[in-house]
Amino acid sequence: MKPGGPIRRAKPIDSIFCARRAWDHGTEVGFMKSIEDRFQLLADLIIDGRVLAFDTEQTHVISSFYALWMVRAEIRDRPGNDTVLRGVLPSRTGWSRDEEEGLEKAGLAFFRGVTMPAHIVNGMRAGVLVGRYLRQVSPSASWGIIRTSGGEFIVPDWPVHSFIPITPGLALANPAINQTLDREAISLVNKQLRLVSRRYFFARDFRACP
Repeated sequence: MKPGGPIRRAKPIDSIFCARRAWDHGTEVGFMKSIEDRFQLLADLIIDGRVLAFDTEQTHVISSFYALWMVRAEIRDRPGNDTVLRGVLPSRTGWSRDEEEGLEKAGLAFFRGVTMPAHIVNGMRAGVLVGRYLRQVSPSASWGIIRTSGGEFIVPDWPVHSFIPITPGLALANPAINQTLDREAISLVNKQLRLVSRRYFFARDFRACP
């Protein structure tokens, strides 16, 4: 934990890794999951050594995932407020919680009177922001595979330096050529990742991270 907080163990389902109701269900299981699934398939191929260089489509998959990470971090950090429409009469008195959940699962937005909940607004924002960040990252993207020898990477809570850790000893970087970093170089990378982390950073085992 930062700054200078305790070190603790955390499972993948730990609340520190979760953004509670930061965006709507339809966004999470829709285009966000689509980006995640395509990236996961590619990541598995990279880990297995079956992909060593990236074509245009694979580069787009990686850049899309990085843009999604940027958007999720931004919305989690600044979730915003409910949006009130001025000068509009509500169409009904309100929805029950079950009705709201049903609308979300159907991929529909809803109002509470004349107020649109922040997580619904954020779902709409997310798609726009992913496209915006993708345009910033994608035109000159040249992702490379970075491996380690003699140490492991930490993972920041905030996307920076176009760096995506995939396993403790493997990451993607842009721009970069495929290379293997020694312990001294890993230490420099980890120092930067630690500095840019905002609330926390994590690793498989900090004892292995120079």
